[in-house]
Amino acid sequence: MFAQILPHSAPINDTSGGGRNRELLDMTNKQDMFDERYRRVLKRHRQLSRGYVTRLGKNGVIDHYPIGHLRDAFSLKALLLPIGILFFLKACMVTVLGQDAYSAQVALLREGSLLEQFGAFFLQMDPITWPMAQMLGAVIG
Repeated sequence: MFAQILPHSAPINDTSGGGRNRELLDMTNKQDMFDERYRRVLKRHRQLSRGYVTRLGKNGVIDHYPIGHLRDAFSLKALLLPIGILFFLKACMVTVLGQDAYSAQVALLREGSLLEQFGAFFLQMDPITWPMAQMLGAVIG
């Protein structure tokens, strides 16, 4: 017969009194624990390969700590994506409204409250938005 592979959360219904299913589940759990430990070791190795600092702990054990790099905590892609989306949405609004109507709406925002003036600053026409709007207009037709 074929061995029955059980998911981790499934109850074990071993009616034969044998432990074959329990052994399979035990081996699977041990393999999962090993895989997790292996992933952590590889992650630590990658971190240490970028540079590390050696420190002597209170208990006398020498430990290596990875040097924190700015590129690990901050991604350039995470900064450029919202800016690119803002330019694309501005270009869509210019394409739909037209350049004159869009400029009139931004002028209305400039006369408003402090928050509206802040929005008008970011929504004003710039050298990137107008060419994008022209390309979108050609694509949309």
